[in-house]
Amino acid sequence: MCTSATVNTKEGHHFLSRNLDFYDLPVDYSVYVLPRKYRWLNQQENRTIMSRYSVVGMGIETEDQLGLFDGLNEHGLMGVVHYLEGFAAFNTRLRRDKLNISAYNFMLFALTQFRSTDEIVSHLKTINLMASNLELTDGPPPLHWIFTDRERNTVVIESTDDGLKVYDNLVGAFSNSPDFRWHLINLNQYSSLSSEQPSEDVIWGDYHLVKSPELLSGNFGIPGDYSSPSRFVRAAFLRNHIEEAITEMDGLRNAIHILDYCNVARGADIEAGEPSYTLYTSAMCSQTGTYYYYPYSNNQINAVNLFNEDLNGTDPIRIKVPLIQTINYQNEKRT
Repeated sequence: MCTSATVNTKEGHHFLSRNLDFYDLPVDYSVYVLPRKYRWLNQQENRTIMSRYSVVGMGIETEDQLGLFDGLNEHGLMGVVHYLEGFAAFNTRLRRDKLNISAYNFMLFALTQFRSTDEIVSHLKTINLMASNLELTDGPPPLHWIFTDRERNTVVIESTDDGLKVYDNLVGAFSNSPDFRWHLINLNQYSSLSSEQPSEDVIWGDYHLVKSPELLSGNFGIPGDYSSPSRFVRAAFLRNHIEEAITEMDGLRNAIHILDYCNVARGADIEAGEPSYTLYTSAMCSQTGTYYYYPYSNNQINAVNLFNEDLNGTDPIRIKVPLIQTINYQNEKRT
């Protein structure tokens, strides 16, 4: 389970934020800065691919592969990968006329090779996304993606039994199964939601119903459970009704508050005996190249700026996630 949303500011900042909801991972996840000459192995064709653009994002190293959950590159292209369980379908045969690449490598490939969503979409016809087993997911991971760029062009890419589809994401929200088009149709059920309280008097017969701010809400009926459809509705509603941000910090706060509305607490959602919860929350700013994030166990916001590193090297830079809670004690006892 995961939730994502885009956020804009009056000063021109564009954010892509996400919650990563999953089980406890068997390996540590970290922030990685990948320089322009970073090389990685495309196992489907057993050849090395060299990055064109530098990237910062969250990921893990497993089975001699670096996998990215999300990230942004030096041109402001940002991406997030989510599960599409029960719906995602990828090719199982190599194509000689296309670049064959594992679906779980597509995020890494797109962010290191392209500058915009238009470039990604225009190159999709040359790419054969393949189903490849991962020990971490006990089989091929069922994935779909959201990408957005500095021009605020946002797309969703999905591969199902119906083929490879690209959707313009005009609502600025994203979650898991079912497919994206289903979520858009489902939103129509909530067209009566509003951020304003109803003002008209309500009379049933001769009885005036009580009008109290404690009892009335324009958004009464918004779903509150942890399912993907419900999280999509909450993210879409709040993203499009929260007070508009002005500065980058305002945009970051909006991104965090939208996803707070969709956080999964550890122990509240159990799947096959294991808790699935929000491992971390991140928010990327396209204009400044800053990757903001915090893990479940430490909600102090951390920031990694892509342009503060040497981007002309070859080796990835790994930055550990601070998992111990940091607290600002404002009145320490004096001795």
